[in-house]
This record gives sequence, C-alpha cells and structure tokens, in this order.
Amino acid sequence: MSEKENSAEVIADLERRIDTMQNMGDAELGTINRLDWILLIVVSIVIPVIVVVVAR
Repeated sequence: MSEKENSAEVIADLERRIDTMQNMGDAELGTINRLDWILLIVVSIVIPVIVVVVAR
C-alpha cells in the first residue's frame, strides 16, 4: 500500500470519527465533575509550578 493510499484511509477514518462525535449528545460525551476539575488544576498549574521552583 502506498503512502498516498494510507493517507486517504487515515483521513477517511478521522472524518468518520469527527462525524460520530459531532452527532453525539452531551450526555454521551460525559460531564466534568469535581474530581476532573481537581486533576485538571493539579496537572496544569500545581505540577508546573513545582517543577519551576525545583529547577531554580
């Protein structure tokens, strides 16, 4: 299989996945709860600050 054929298959697969997600309802995608917010804050703010302080 050539690279061009492989790329066409990948693009078709990605377009199918995008269409599927766009047609899903909010309930199917899930909700963000308190634990999600805590993990998001810790991973995106607290850990980088600790790394910067330790690197000094």
